Amino acid sequence: MWSKEQNEVWQDLKGVWNNQPESEKINIQLSNLILELKSKVSQLEKDFIKNDIKFIKSSISQFEKNSIKNDLNIISKFIKRVVDKFRIKK
Repeated sequence: MWSKEQNEVWQDLKGVWNNQPESEKINIQLSNLILELKSKVSQLEKDFIKNDIKFIKSSISQFEKNSIKNDLNIISKFIKRVVDKFRIKK
């Protein structure tokens, strides 16, 4: 679903993130938080979430899909500019 440019921006953003001094500590904390959240969600809740996602995906019109794609492009361009500014500051 992502364009080549969006994929490149995402890779750049991950590179900037991974080069930050606190990124390893934050990644560990996020991983622990995700594991804790998963352990507290029952199978019933997981099933409801899956059904909700299926319903949402099947209910989205082409207009909405195009709008989302446009929004992702705008966000990607903004992120690319932010990443570029980080590179300039180094």
